[in-house]
Parts: sequence; C-alpha cells; structure tokens
Amino acid sequence: MKPVLHPLPLPSVVYHYCSVDTFFQIITNHTIRLSDIEKSNDFMEKKWAIQQCLQHIRNNLHNPEYPCSRQPGLASRLLREMEQQFQQYNTMILAACFSSERDLLSQWRGYGDNGYGVCIGVSSQEEFRPAYHRAEQYLNLKGSDQALPSSLLFANIRYTTREIEAICMQMFCIYMNWLPLRTSLEQAATQLVRILYPALPFFKSRAFSEEAEWRCVYYPDLPAPPYESETFDETDFQQLLSREILEENLDRFRILPLDYRLRKNNLVPYRDLSFDDCPGSFIRSITIGPKCPLDRETVKVFLELHHISISMKDIYLSDVSYR
Repeated sequence: MKPVLHPLPLPSVVYHYCSVDTFFQIITNHTIRLSDIEKSNDFMEKKWAIQQCLQHIRNNLHNPEYPCSRQPGLASRLLREMEQQFQQYNTMILAACFSSERDLLSQWRGYGDNGYGVCIGVSSQEEFRPAYHRAEQYLNLKGSDQALPSSLLFANIRYTTREIEAICMQMFCIYMNWLPLRTSLEQAATQLVRILYPALPFFKSRAFSEEAEWRCVYYPDLPAPPYESETFDETDFQQLLSREILEENLDRFRILPLDYRLRKNNLVPYRDLSFDDCPGSFIRSITIGPKCPLDRETVKVFLELHHISISMKDIYLSDVSYR
C-alpha cells in the first residue's frame, strides 16, 4: 500500500500558547495537559473530518477511477453502514496542541489569552520523535488493526481535504474487495471506522491553516458507545478504566491518571504528561504575549526556582503589534 500522507519534517521546537495561569501550572507541575478535543474551542473537532470522509465516498461511488464503482449497490450499502457506525463510535481522544510558529497573532488570539498569555517552546526532536514515527505509521495505515493506538502520536495538522479523501477511498475500496469473501457488511464498516478513527484529530478545515498546528494525541483505552448495546461488557469497561487511572511511562514521559476539570458547566477529561525527568531540556524558550504584564527577569527566576534553566536570550517579548 503506497503512503497517502506526507508528514512535515519534525521541527526541533514546537510552541504551546496558553494563559499565564496555565503557564504557572505547566512549570510548577512539570506537566503538559492532554484534554478531550471534542470539548475544545473548536466544537467541530472530529466531526468535520468524518463529514469530509463520508461525503467524498458518497460523491465517488460511481467514479470509474475507483474499484467501488464496479459494484455501486454494495458500495452504497457499505457507506450507509459506515454512516451509522460513525454516529455511534465516539470514543475519547485527548490532545495537546502546539504550533511551529513562536510569535503568531492568530495563536495569541485563539489560545494565548487574547495576547495576555505566554508561548512555551518545547523540545520535540527527542521527546516527540517516537510518537512522530508512530503517527507516520498509523496515518499511512501501515499495520493498522481494529485497536486504537496504545501510545502517543505526534504529527502536523493537515488542512486540505485531499489527504483525508485519499485515506478514506483507499480503505473503502480495500474493504469492498474483501466483502464477498471475508466478512459481513457490518463487520467491514466497523473495521473501517476503527481504522480511520485515529486519523481524525490530524485534519482540520483550511480556515485554521494559519495556526501551523502540531498535535500530540493519546487514545484512552475505553470502549466507544453505545453502552446499552448487547455487546457492551460492564466488567470489561471497569478493567479498561482501571488502567486509565494508573501512571505509566510513555516514550520519555510519564502519563498521569485520568482526571476531570470543569469548563463552562461541563466535565472535561484529561491526562497530564509529566516531563519531570527532563525539565531542563524540554522547556526551550518562553515568549511573553503582546499584552502580558510579565517581565523577562521575573520569568527567568520563576523558571530557575522550578529547575528549568534557560538563557535570558531565550525569553522573548512578543513582536506582535496587538492592543
């Protein structure tokens, strides 16, 4: 199977924009938070990618360039089953978001507390390299199976529909060919949805392209709804949940137990990544937002007190003219 995605080279540093309060928590606790993307600022997370995927298949059922056009009736039934499966399959995805740009107006507006926040530069060459290679494998559907990835993925966001359409049609046509011999319509749709699902967090509308986003993603090992179906196993759910409330090592991080915070009258699940074993090498720079009252000397001393030693030249004041 030829690769359908072409990742950008892994940058040496990526940048996390946040409020001063979040900056304080990151530095004092030595953690980066992975939160449920469906409860993020963009409420269309995942939904947009699903819509693009299904719409492209729908538009090309009779396209002679694709093998599915030779059996349009079977293709239509498989598509309808996929649509039903996607409505039900909504398991949790946790993510931390970064940018490849250090001082970007759109990021200050959207994530840096409207310019009153801070941008934290973190090392990605070593810390995220295993997750980067793992994402490359999954997003090109190499060795994919029914299970979600069991560790971190790290990749750049794609802002074009072309790549997600290529993934969808490639997998749809493969499973179309398998249907008569290997599996039922329902099983084929279930496998398709489960294989495509890990890719969803890495696609966004081109309207967000200025953000130049990279994303670290973790998939909790919890079953997707519906939880009242005949196949739902309460005992199995409890066993999976017990693993999510334990610490474990992931690459160069420790991932802390699943927890919740309140946001706009909603419970938002998260797991924190601890960089406690490498705080000095992980935090590479700090940029103070264009409206932020912090000064460089205060930031320098604060970092030193929490065992993060970076040069004063790596503590920047934003150059963005934003009032």
